[in-house]
Amino acid sequence: MLIQIRKTINKYSMLEPNDSVVVGVSGGPDSVALLHSFSELTEFKLRIVVAHLNHGLRGKEARRDLEFVKEIAGKLGIPFEYSEVDTISFKKDNKLSIEEAARELRYRFLTEIKNKHNADKIATAHNLDDQAETVLMRFIRGSGIHGLSGIKPVSGDVIRPLIEVKKEIILEFLNSRGIEWVDDSTNRENIFLRNKIRNKLLPEIESYNPSFKDMASRNAYIYKTESEYLVNEAKEEFKNIFKESETGMVGKLDLYLKLPEAIRFNLLRVGINKLKGNLKNISSSHILSIDEMLNSGKASGTITIPDSLVVVKGYDIFSITDEISENFNFNYEIPTLGLWKLSESLEIKIEETDYELKHDNNTEFFDKDMVKFPIVVRSFEPGDRFYPLGMDSQKKVKNFFIDEKVPRFYRKRIPLFLSDGKIFWVGCMRIDNRFKVVSNKNRALKIGINKSPLI
Repeated sequence: MLIQIRKTINKYSMLEPNDSVVVGVSGGPDSVALLHSFSELTEFKLRIVVAHLNHGLRGKEARRDLEFVKEIAGKLGIPFEYSEVDTISFKKDNKLSIEEAARELRYRFLTEIKNKHNADKIATAHNLDDQAETVLMRFIRGSGIHGLSGIKPVSGDVIRPLIEVKKEIILEFLNSRGIEWVDDSTNRENIFLRNKIRNKLLPEIESYNPSFKDMASRNAYIYKTESEYLVNEAKEEFKNIFKESETGMVGKLDLYLKLPEAIRFNLLRVGINKLKGNLKNISSSHILSIDEMLNSGKASGTITIPDSLVVVKGYDIFSITDEISENFNFNYEIPTLGLWKLSESLEIKIEETDYELKHDNNTEFFDKDMVKFPIVVRSFEPGDRFYPLGMDSQKKVKNFFIDEKVPRFYRKRIPLFLSDGKIFWVGCMRIDNRFKVVSNKNRALKIGINKSPLI
């Protein structure tokens, strides 16, 4: 076992000499074996802290585990940390499953102990059998290649040195050294999906393929490397396709559709992850549904995905946002000339200057005598009207957006500039005819949108 652990540590660069490591020890065979193996990996000269958490789920058995782990730490002369949590209340308050709540609380605790001791790493005892169970569980739940890559050997400051070691090898290691452990009786209860997989499904699969666990572990490694490559490629494409703001992100549909399917799928995952901070509850079916909608010949469409997120398509752009931000409004007032950062994604520069014939859509020139301060910059409202450049009659901004094929979901992102209640610029699109510079020789008011939520 120690030979395999050394290989895994070196393969994934898990440890450096003299590292300080918080080891999560439940008292079960895996975590006990991990702790004892660290004491035998003398070449690393590790400084160990044992951390044990009572999830508040197992009564007397949990108190037995506490005393057992505390005794092990004492015999090894290793600092011991302990805490208790109310997993049931946390589960209810955060609308999680019991497994999710327990995992969240466990890693919070381990991180707290790491910070307290200024440690370098957190080590958990996930093994090859856990990896096979995880791959199966995620396959059943409909995960794609990312989910099938299983448990990461290294995730930030968390390392899993036993991830390529079979359970039977762990038990042989303990028995050969006469090392005791305690059993968690809940592991025998087929209440949770993982337990059903461990106790019923895996043995059945192994009756067809005795090497299934090894195969699942190898495949997980392959999926992991392929997944990382695809994600990195998608992140590069993300810079070209999407523009981010505090309300979500908008993508160029034509560039998206030119990408290979594998990159498109990963691009969507990157965008969703950026918006919600994780990919929890996002399955392959969601990704396929979004891609199908974006590839359809329809000019518009909407897909709702978990956690109140929406993907909206309109003409040649699409948006990944949440249901609240989809209908967001903004209203700012600019009192005078200068550079004004109105929000994270909207920055305006206003100055008096000579008129320039050549300029881009983000910069426009206006008759300085017509524009009065304060200037209001706000989102579109029903009933808005203006005189588009070159026209002597009013036009509804809504109809202007329709003619310009601006998607409905995108219209409130476009800043409208008002002076004395009159719209004089539909930002980055069209100025009002009444506010145009009449003579190139006149001094003008130059307004530039340095940052905007626009593509």
